Amino acid sequence: MFEHLKSLVAAQTARTGKRRTIHLTDDTLRDAQQCLWATRMRTEHMLPIAERMDQAGFVSMQTIALVQFDASVLFLNQDPFERIRLLRERITRTPMRGAVRSNLMRGFFPVADDITDLFVERQIANGIREVAVFDALLCSDNLASSIGTAHRLGANVTLGLGYNIAPGYDDALYARKAREGVERFGVQAVALGDAAGILTIDRVRTLVPALKQAIGDKRLEFNTHCLTGLGPWLAIEAAVHGADSILTAVDPLANGNSLPASQMIARNLREIGFDVVVNDGLLDEVGDYLGTVAQREQQPVGVPAEYEPSHYVTQYAGGAMSNLESQLRQAGIADKLPAVLEEIGRVRVELGSPIMVTPYPAIVAAQAVMNVLNNERYKVVPDEVKKYVCGYFGELPLPVDPDVKDRILQNGSRDVALTPAPLEPVVPGLRKRYPKLDDDALLLRYMYGDEKIDGLAPTGNGDEFSVRNPLADLVAGLARIRRRVQVTGATFGART
Repeated sequence: MFEHLKSLVAAQTARTGKRRTIHLTDDTLRDAQQCLWATRMRTEHMLPIAERMDQAGFVSMQTIALVQFDASVLFLNQDPFERIRLLRERITRTPMRGAVRSNLMRGFFPVADDITDLFVERQIANGIREVAVFDALLCSDNLASSIGTAHRLGANVTLGLGYNIAPGYDDALYARKAREGVERFGVQAVALGDAAGILTIDRVRTLVPALKQAIGDKRLEFNTHCLTGLGPWLAIEAAVHGADSILTAVDPLANGNSLPASQMIARNLREIGFDVVVNDGLLDEVGDYLGTVAQREQQPVGVPAEYEPSHYVTQYAGGAMSNLESQLRQAGIADKLPAVLEEIGRVRVELGSPIMVTPYPAIVAAQAVMNVLNNERYKVVPDEVKKYVCGYFGELPLPVDPDVKDRILQNGSRDVALTPAPLEPVVPGLRKRYPKLDDDALLLRYMYGDEKIDGLAPTGNGDEFSVRNPLADLVAGLARIRRRVQVTGATFGART
């Protein structure tokens, strides 16, 4: 394989007269710890190594998204805005990136543009310099306001396009969406996101060139995961066929459910003829530190996965998988995981094959768990499933199975209207309710409630951490699961 790739790269170099530089975008502090540690990395774990990571040569560092906001507040008792500020004090060279999932916030509910815009604004005010936006339905209108706010405040924007195996999701669709991001919204980069690691080598060889042609000189990023065991190979193929930057994680927080390893990808890209500017020695230092933290905190490290074709059916993302496994264990039904995963594949297709990135792994899994635990499928319907079917999240790219839709509408809560009401502005009411609070505190109280925010503990300012158990403030997971379902940080009400 390598000899063939070397010949392709050599031909590119001969044709252009110069070697291409492939950049690495780091996702260790955001997605890698989400995939392997169920997002339980504390701020004090990050601070001692932040300066080294800043010096390592990454083109960008993804540091936070809404899942990290949820975990910081609900599980770790920490202020996520404080995390951004403390990291920014140490990360001064490399742009820090935050991610915004369309018009959805905590609980995965669609919200009015004004609150989403404020969320983007406060991330930038605290130190974020790049904003990644994505909508799992590929509904561009859901992104317009966030993109406009980020640009108005001087941040660069990366448009994420989630990969999907479903009818109609061909190269032409993705190229059209990428071109729209550049021409309509003026984004600085487009990222092809393969959260479940389900891309194939053949598809990379057609899809990546189509995207690069559509966006011209804008940066094309490639993001895959290692659940099928093919992640590193996919990343290298993507670079050969036009990707400008690869999202990676520093080993030992790579592989398994996580992303390809920064160290290995850098070495292999150089081997086939690319320039890669990261400092391998610093990456190894960071890796040694992370391995020590994992051991002391009794957290797993990434292990290369065997080839697993079932992922092409469930299309379940790495971060969502670790959370699902954790929550089933908490609920005492870990033995149900194989049945739940099989049911996830069925439910996903019946619901119109949504792209399995936030919030849809949570929504699909919630219904799958209900179906496994009850004798009759769709007898118990979480509210979010009915809202999805009724269009609360946006126009569905593919139709829901008619029989399944009938059962959902019949068994779902009568409190969920068949037609969503217009979203009313939120910020004016919050400012009236909290006239003396700054916008950071206002947002957190809106998202998590007064009691939870009153209990947040400050992070120490030093760069040394003492290992301590997080406060025992864990959400009950899937306790009393026949009545309530919590998957990937969102609580879903279910009515019989």
